[in-house]
Amino acid sequence: MRFVTATFLLLCLALVHTALAQPNPYGCHHFRQAFVPPTALSDAQRSQIAETIARSDTFDILHYTIDLDVTDYAGQYLKAATTIRFRSVMPDLGSIRFDLVQLSVDSVIGAAGPLSFSQDDDYVRVGLNEVLSEGEEREVTVYYQGSPRRDPQWGGFYFESNYIYNLGIGISTIPPNFGKVWYPCFDSFVERATYTYNVKSAGSFRHLGQGTFLGEVTLGGDTVIRSYTIAQPIPTYCSSVAVADYDVHSYDHDAVNGALPVTICAKPADFSAIVSRMVDLPSAIDACEYWYGPYPFERVGYAMTTDGALENPTNIAYPQFMAGQNNQRNRELLTHELGHQWWGNMLTPYVHNDMWLKEGPAEYSTHLIEEWIGGRPAFVRAVKDNLLFVLRQAHVNDDGFQVLSPIPDPHIYGTHTYYKGAAVMHNLRGYLGDDLFRQAMRTLQVDHAYSAFTAADFRDMLEDATGVDMDPFFDAWVFAPGYSVFEVRDHVAEENGGQWNVTLELGQKLRGASVMHNAVPLDLTFISATGEEHDQQIVAGGEFSTITVEAPFEPAMVVLNRYARLNQARLDHEFKIGPGQPLDALLPYVDFRAYVDELPDTALVRVEHIWAEPDQQPLEPDIVAISNTHYWTVDGLWPEGTVLRGRIFYNGTQDDQLDFDLINGDESGIAMLYRSHPDQPWVVYQEQELNAGQLTNGSGFITLNALRKGQYTLGKIQGFVGVDEEHIPEPIGIALHPVPANERLVVSGFTEADTELIFDVLSLDGRMVQRITGQAKGAFRQTVEVAAIPSGAYLMRVMSTTGLLLGTQRFEVLR
Repeated sequence: MRFVTATFLLLCLALVHTALAQPNPYGCHHFRQAFVPPTALSDAQRSQIAETIARSDTFDILHYTIDLDVTDYAGQYLKAATTIRFRSVMPDLGSIRFDLVQLSVDSVIGAAGPLSFSQDDDYVRVGLNEVLSEGEEREVTVYYQGSPRRDPQWGGFYFESNYIYNLGIGISTIPPNFGKVWYPCFDSFVERATYTYNVKSAGSFRHLGQGTFLGEVTLGGDTVIRSYTIAQPIPTYCSSVAVADYDVHSYDHDAVNGALPVTICAKPADFSAIVSRMVDLPSAIDACEYWYGPYPFERVGYAMTTDGALENPTNIAYPQFMAGQNNQRNRELLTHELGHQWWGNMLTPYVHNDMWLKEGPAEYSTHLIEEWIGGRPAFVRAVKDNLLFVLRQAHVNDDGFQVLSPIPDPHIYGTHTYYKGAAVMHNLRGYLGDDLFRQAMRTLQVDHAYSAFTAADFRDMLEDATGVDMDPFFDAWVFAPGYSVFEVRDHVAEENGGQWNVTLELGQKLRGASVMHNAVPLDLTFISATGEEHDQQIVAGGEFSTITVEAPFEPAMVVLNRYARLNQARLDHEFKIGPGQPLDALLPYVDFRAYVDELPDTALVRVEHIWAEPDQQPLEPDIVAISNTHYWTVDGLWPEGTVLRGRIFYNGTQDDQLDFDLINGDESGIAMLYRSHPDQPWVVYQEQELNAGQLTNGSGFITLNALRKGQYTLGKIQGFVGVDEEHIPEPIGIALHPVPANERLVVSGFTEADTELIFDVLSLDGRMVQRITGQAKGAFRQTVEVAAIPSGAYLMRVMSTTGLLLGTQRFEVLR
């Protein structure tokens, strides 16, 4: 092995890109401890959810007026009266039942006086003293008080750190709707109403609410009532209050429909920082309006809270800790929440098992803002970063490959919902094309405003808006798990009167999927031996297909999905390099390191990492096993005399890693397999050197000398090949203290090798949190600052700059 300073810097840059490229780790929610997902419901509990939704077939809630007294901050106690105006939608109704938990009802008053009521743990049933005909309207006022409920992990009504606010979702509760923890309501995604809030507070607390400010009444001393109203009907989980000693930054943004008021509310200590961190909000508004249509509410607003972000219309709850995050992280989170104003607030999932219908488009909005600000290259990076994370982690984090609809109860706020949801929205754009996708997104907001929808409804709505058959897309990407990837297995070109007829043999492979994808639009790029390029689109499906297309020249290379228009089970990196340019770098996205030894002229190099099972046969006789999870394709235009090398790292230390099944605790016989063409048998690549380290630690790397075009995968053979024993590093043991850590963590250990080490702090789901490097020889002590990391459980991973894993230990940050 040869490592010089330039090599180390290139490696660090590639690794830093990987660290920074992780998707927004907060989504809508920020957890200050390890997230414990909710448990699946029983049939009886699911029937209760269906009953709550069905109540909207008996009464239509029109308006809530919530008079809320939160002056008892010290006692974390509220007193309230909620007046509910409703209309009967069927005849012969003599009572109405509202969701209300952990608050005691004192009385219920109707137009003619007190009404009878009964209350249990979940409901308050009110007798109406008359039988209503269909279409009649009534009002009842429920008086109640108590200490409101909080979800065990995240959500509910908060009296905390001199904030008073609510988050209308309980992250570990099924169903997650949490309007019922602070006012009586029909608490489902289906029921909508308009709202008026009259909030009484004292001391420095002042209510900054949703919608339009109606005024303030001073009651004496420092006690006031501040009133707001929101004119658009919203779901119960979106109804909110925010009470603190807020400062307000206000301005008008030139939006599609003219001047759009914007407010950013924060406590004085955080005010300047958070205002400066939200510098990209105007661009986020412009990007979302371009793709989804005019902003649907009277203003854009963000109000700081302590525990997370939620898309409350005109007053988005936004976590205080984001004041200490960089502009990139804030751009991601503020845009995610802004995207919810269309997806979640205007169009709402019918039930929680379709949560991706709001979280997927909202997370995809974080990709669209990158495109708006940085153009296509920035957009493609965001798309690829997300895809890499999804392929690597979604099935690990969510107990296997899950369907998006219906997502199982424990995973409604999991990686599939957010990040695969975003990947599938990108694929929807790819299937429809930019113009039709934009038209559809905007049309749905107008034609189905203020409604709830299922995944099947979404499919039908898209068909109505576009005229395109969406069944193949939804059958593959929404109602079935996993991923698909297409590859060119062969191409034959014949000249025909100045044109070339090119016959393509295509193959489709699956990862964690149960069905083959059909009617898939694929970008096809022909590249000639002299570098000419020709793009067109084809449609493919099934395991194998043959397609003949015309090209203006004889293609030397055929590339699918070159522009990342679809997310499939493949990541790629393509680059050009000229004579005299050094190449010694870990290529982004493809888990492949490349070197140049000789380069007489400019070369085009393309590496694809396919996250699917390679063909398992035929195999050379000495091969006893082959990877069933991934392989690489190397291609390009290389002038005669080009000599390249590659290096592939393998990792099977844990059962969620790609090479675990192949290694299974024993690296004996690990080798790189190769074939020049998909119709050839797999053989042992002759020009390889193995650096395995310990044969039981599950990780190492293989250097590929005299790199050739073709396909590569890992396998096992009888015996060993090319073991580079001279450079096998000594094992390293690590210890951590103090554990739990507060401000800093000391990592200590011993190594006989003189080497650069990388110290990674990872979340338990594998996301990069922090990275530093340090030089080590002999006994070492490395201090890692963790003051900026939220409390919770993490992993410390120590690895060499070659990518060889040297030690991993769990620790906690606790404050």
